[in-house]
Parts: sequence; structure tokens; C-alpha cells
Amino acid sequence: MQDRRREQRWPTYLRGRISFANRFSAVDCLVRNTSPRGARLAVHNSAVVPDEFDLAIPRKGTEVRVRARWRSFEIIGVEVVTAPAADAPIPIGLARRIRELEAANDSLRRRLEQDD
Repeated sequence: MQDRRREQRWPTYLRGRISFANRFSAVDCLVRNTSPRGARLAVHNSAVVPDEFDLAIPRKGTEVRVRARWRSFEIIGVEVVTAPAADAPIPIGLARRIRELEAANDSLRRRLEQDD
């Protein structure tokens, strides 16, 4: 069998979330392999998933817009359409965590300055 891939894929076993319809609908998936330009997703029923959607991989802290290139009943091969913009809004949970970590860094910095 000839491999038509342009780039190497890495096997994964990551939980993913497919969002569509302006994020009013979502489907859980399993990300089975990834490459810089795409992924293979395992879903319960690929018929309910549109051709273009947002894919979030919480463990990697990644969310991208993807397009289905091929599909079977339980598998969808996708390519990345756009990466998240640098000026895209940050989710509120992430913003709170960033604020907590910045406060902890400031506290540690002050303690180090006092010890000197």
C-alpha cells in the first residue's frame, strides 16, 4: 500500500472535543494520530460532524479550525485550516490561571529579593 502523506504522523491517544454550529454543538473524540497539518479522529458517528469545525485538544492546550479530508463511519481524517490567531480571546479559565501564576511568580521574586 502506498503512503500518500506529505509529512510524518505521530501516534497519539488524546481526548479531543469537536465544536461546531458557533460552539452550540460539541462531540467528544479520540485523537489517534497527529501531524503539523492534520490528524485522525475517532468518533462515535462521523455523520453528525460537519465538514469544517473547531478541534480542541485540552492536554496539548490546542484549539484549531480543521476541515474533513476523508471519513468513514467512526474515523475522520482532518487538515488544519487555520491556527488560532495571536490576538484571539483567551478562555476565562486560562486567563485566571495565568493571573494566579503571575501572582505566584511575583511573590517568589519578592522573597528572592529579600534573601539577597
